[in-house]
Amino acid sequence: MERRSISRDLYITILAGAVVLVGLYLTSLYSYLLFHSLAETFSIVIACSIFVLAWNTRRFLDNNYLLLMGIAYLFIGGMDLVHTLAYKGMGVFQEYDANLSTQLWIATRYVESLSLLVAPLFLRRKLRANFAFLGYTIVVALLLASIFGRSFPDCYVEGAGLTPFKKVSEYIISIILLASVWLLLRNRRAFATDVLRWLVWSIIATIASELAFTFYVSVYGFPNLLGHFFKIVSFYLIYKAIIQTGLSRPFDFLFRDLKQRETVLRQRTIELQARNEELDAFSHTVAHDLKNPLGAIVGLAEILKEEYATASDETLGQYLNAISRSGHKMDKIIDALLLLAQVSKTEVKMAPLDMSHIVDEVLLQLNHVIEEQGVEIVLPDAWPEALGYGPWVEEVWLNYLSNAIKYGGRPPRVELGATAQQDKVRFWVRDNGAGLTPQALARLFTPFTQLGQIPTAGHGLGLSIVRRIVDKLDGQVGVESKVDQGSVFTFTLPAARTLSH
Repeated sequence: MERRSISRDLYITILAGAVVLVGLYLTSLYSYLLFHSLAETFSIVIACSIFVLAWNTRRFLDNNYLLLMGIAYLFIGGMDLVHTLAYKGMGVFQEYDANLSTQLWIATRYVESLSLLVAPLFLRRKLRANFAFLGYTIVVALLLASIFGRSFPDCYVEGAGLTPFKKVSEYIISIILLASVWLLLRNRRAFATDVLRWLVWSIIATIASELAFTFYVSVYGFPNLLGHFFKIVSFYLIYKAIIQTGLSRPFDFLFRDLKQRETVLRQRTIELQARNEELDAFSHTVAHDLKNPLGAIVGLAEILKEEYATASDETLGQYLNAISRSGHKMDKIIDALLLLAQVSKTEVKMAPLDMSHIVDEVLLQLNHVIEEQGVEIVLPDAWPEALGYGPWVEEVWLNYLSNAIKYGGRPPRVELGATAQQDKVRFWVRDNGAGLTPQALARLFTPFTQLGQIPTAGHGLGLSIVRRIVDKLDGQVGVESKVDQGSVFTFTLPAARTLSH
């Protein structure tokens, strides 16, 4: 229904526009002066309306594009008014011929095109309205003084038509307008889609108008008429872009940046909530996982204090071993927490990795576990080249391999591999364990979540560290698992060839 309504409105607009243009054409047949006055009056009203809208909403503007446009079009409208009064046959400036109105036209279009070119620069810059007013006042005053003082280059010669200066100026103005379109498209994110579309088509219509004005010989000729038709269309489109949109949907234009910042703020709020959840989980870890070994250390120390004189050497050794194990457990948890925090804050330089060496180092660290449990390790013949940061990637492999051994079959069989995928390399670790349920899969890679479905002594930080490391290295983590079919844990890194890009 909404699409049909939009289509109906578009058809009505096109039909109404066609009727207006036909009516204006018939008016030109009756009196070209009347047609010209109506056409210019339309553009003057639109120009002044843009100023009124921009000026009265300047306190709420999140960017200064509209404010500069408003100030510019106030002066453009004023110059168009003088151009209208100076037109041949109006009788206002009787000591001047048709050259005056043509000079005023060219001067006004230079001001308009340069304003459209400069305006996008103020999407992210602060505009001092007083200085803008002063600048336009000085420029327009100098232009008018040079035109009425007869020092401005001639643009029209009676009987001969347009001068080379006038024609070249129209082409220069068209090039400036094309550059302004390019700047608008480069800053497309600052505008609602339909606003950007109307602005671009308005400038294109202005270019068509300028080109049409390079062909006429008589100021009452058809090319002149066609140029004014394009000007009417141009000002109607800018009316659609700024005035109608600014009044009916002000947030789509006046507060476009504010809306984008709200989106960013909303995203940051979501991230903050996630961080708060991590903080809650961190508090849980400190309160339980650290408290348990600490409690054991304190308790055993108290027992030692009381029984030291009477306990046997064997009993004392057992107490000391238990204290040592609890201390090592606390040390591992604290190291994991420090690494988790370090990854979030540290920026590292990506470099090509010697993955074979990194994996060998990890296997060396796990050698005692591998031998003790009779783990079968399957390695690829070669590793694709990838980018990353060696110590962090080593931590990723350490976590993946430790979990594969811990939760693998009996005896564990762990297979490592990698495949190149366009600009990424996908690394994987496959185990022969019991696999994971969909519910368990959904909880992976979140801080302080245990991997297995059986109670373990772990603290649940490993996969969270893996995810944070891989994210930081411009990669992604993943897992594929089915109950009784084992699991495949993956991570990607940029391919080494992307370094040149």
